[in-house]
Amino acid sequence: MNRGVGAATAFARLYHRWFNDPLALADESARQAHAVVGERVADVLALWDERTRSWLPGTPTVLRLEACDLAAFAMRAPHIALLFGAVDTAAPTAALGCSLHWERFRPCSYAIDRTVVDIELETDEKGLLVGAQVALDDGGRIALGGRAVRALPCAV
Repeated sequence: MNRGVGAATAFARLYHRWFNDPLALADESARQAHAVVGERVADVLALWDERTRSWLPGTPTVLRLEACDLAAFAMRAPHIALLFGAVDTAAPTAALGCSLHWERFRPCSYAIDRTVVDIELETDEKGLLVGAQVALDDGGRIALGGRAVRALPCAV
């Protein structure tokens, strides 16, 4: 099943938009964030490196929801950009010349089947997006980015 655009293509598109008008992209993310409230979490995915047997820091995090994916991409530190749509996590990553593949990010697997009740976006003094926290129906949270500049999602 095609889940949309590959992560590399999504990053390239987001980076181009972020480079041209990061405030507009942050405003668009704020508008789109409201649309995923009420969605159930189907999975939380991150890139796993088989060679080093570790999560690859600084790569996108995909929060797979019932209706769409919410993916957080690192831009120029500490900024992030959000993609609301579909990320093809079945796309081969071998073309990158390494042993990467998408895998369930186990530290956040508790979030599966929880409902998103809010998304709080964190901006810097210029209004640029630096973090997002997804609030879940059980009171749990998944932090994407943030002032601590987490390289991977963090269950809070």
